[in-house]
Amino acid sequence: MVKLAIRDDDTNFFTKVEDLEKVYNEFNGFPISFAIVPHIMDVSTKGSCPDTKGNTVPRNIDENQELCNWFRVKYAHKECDILLHGISHQYKIDGGKRFPEMIWRVNQGTLVSDLGKAKKYLEENLKCKISVFVAPSNMIAKKCLDAVTANNMNFSGIIPISYQRSFTIKNILSYIKRLYCRITTKLAYPGVLEYSDHLEINACPLRSLAYLKAMYLYCEKNNLPMAINVHYWHLRDNPKYLEMLRSFVMDYAIPRGAKPTLLSDLLK
Repeated sequence: MVKLAIRDDDTNFFTKVEDLEKVYNEFNGFPISFAIVPHIMDVSTKGSCPDTKGNTVPRNIDENQELCNWFRVKYAHKECDILLHGISHQYKIDGGKRFPEMIWRVNQGTLVSDLGKAKKYLEENLKCKISVFVAPSNMIAKKCLDAVTANNMNFSGIIPISYQRSFTIKNILSYIKRLYCRITTKLAYPGVLEYSDHLEINACPLRSLAYLKAMYLYCEKNNLPMAINVHYWHLRDNPKYLEMLRSFVMDYAIPRGAKPTLLSDLLK
């Protein structure tokens, strides 16, 4: 049995409840794990949330009480998961290059406390407990990951093949497991990786139906969980990808015995 999680990134102040409900209307109550930005800035550069375009100041998610109330009810009934997705998700442009938040904040001396405040803010306003961090653009520097683990959070992302963790025996063994999977199957290792101070799970992109099925079969064969990374605004604006996700989950994975699972539960 494959424990299957859907990780949906970028929910923020500008997100509309009707968009979330419309996107997941045909998933029969599948519990979505939402990676939420607490204090959103304009992140509408190429490949990022268009709903934030033109925003010049941090907008706090508690200013959208309809959205907050929706999440409080969903979370209380275990119908969704809530993950921390950066602080503002803001990008910095330098020399024509775009740097994600958990890259440009690498030398910020207050990052540990800033992440702690962002985590507490979401927990208090959405009446939830947060144990997983998702880096904006799935990119995180080692020092920033250290700040995440200092706040007692595990990590989910699209984990790069290069080694970016502390040099301990446990960490090196986890890296070897990832590398072996990549070399032998051409797939990113989908299982939970145990590091010296936290757990990690890769989330696979919505690349193609064939790719999702190949990943699922690998997980099924090796008794591993599977997490899929999507964005509500991308699914909303691209019906082809929404149908790809729906078809994979509802017509393929669930009939094969997949168990809908909250992402936080995969990392326990």
